Amino acid sequence: MKFLYLLTCIALYSASLSVCAQGKKHPTAGDPSPVSEITDREIYTYNKVYEIDRLLLQEVNDYSEQSVFYNGYFDAWKQKENKSNPLYFQLYIVPPHTIPLFKKVYIDATEVANIHYQEFLHFVERDSGQAIHDSYMPILDEKYMEDYYNNPEFYFFPVVGINPESAKRYCDWRAQNLNEGLQVFLANESKYKKYKYVGRLPTEHEWRRAAGHSSKEIKDRTYELSKKGLEFLEQDIVKNQFADEKILESSTVYGYNVNLDHGTAFAIKKDIPYYIYGFEPRVTGSYNMYGNVKEIVQEGYAIGGSYKTSNSHADLFEHVKEFDYQTDIGFRCVTKIVR
Repeated sequence: MKFLYLLTCIALYSASLSVCAQGKKHPTAGDPSPVSEITDREIYTYNKVYEIDRLLLQEVNDYSEQSVFYNGYFDAWKQKENKSNPLYFQLYIVPPHTIPLFKKVYIDATEVANIHYQEFLHFVERDSGQAIHDSYMPILDEKYMEDYYNNPEFYFFPVVGINPESAKRYCDWRAQNLNEGLQVFLANESKYKKYKYVGRLPTEHEWRRAAGHSSKEIKDRTYELSKKGLEFLEQDIVKNQFADEKILESSTVYGYNVNLDHGTAFAIKKDIPYYIYGFEPRVTGSYNMYGNVKEIVQEGYAIGGSYKTSNSHADLFEHVKEFDYQTDIGFRCVTKIVR
């Protein structure tokens, strides 16, 4: 395994910010890239329902997640607003798919997606057996298991129906996988002091730090949906019975810059969250902290609002403790540097 895409990039105190050579688009079900964005494994993902060991692109349709509520590739490492932040100039290799939160602490840029969790479960089964694999499976009804979690069209949508224990195990597994490549790299590079990654769920304090203040981050906006965007809604969302076909009647949608329920006749009503890179990222690089799915934190509950909730303090910061069969609760991880 090449060292984790160099684990995205190395940022140094003494040098200008080093930015990885990245593509112009975020990965989609139809164009996922040749390696995992969470572990850099060359065999990208595994989906037992489709009996494949590699992602077969012919299993997905021709309509990109990027065609609705997507503003183009965003690279937090190139944003001028971040150039003065010392957190972007640390003497550590940045874990892939993360952004700096505190010194030696990084948070995932997005929620964990179905495709990421499927990769995790493949290796759990390989290393620990079927019973352990099954204990970490999402708990969803048949429709959501078949038409959402196991459907290749929704590979890059948030995994849902996960409880805190399974989420914690995923975060730990991801860090352990990254450590395999990290230790080899550090052993061959004497100028770097030895360290390792520890993965866990964010605390509520860390989550709020990454999310920013809701009154400043959540704004009204109007979206113009392209022909391709409407085709995506028709072929992926309506065809899979996650929204009524009346959402196809207008090419203009009024809502928020994040995926919350706007509560008006002009908003898109659907029964699943959206693409993990959809809607507007924060300037620091995090996506969908408010909206899309509520997220599990280390304290054992989920916060943050979802596609089902409104833009109110009560909904955004409600502590939800029911996880089974919940289609609007997901999670993201924190990765910490320790000696």
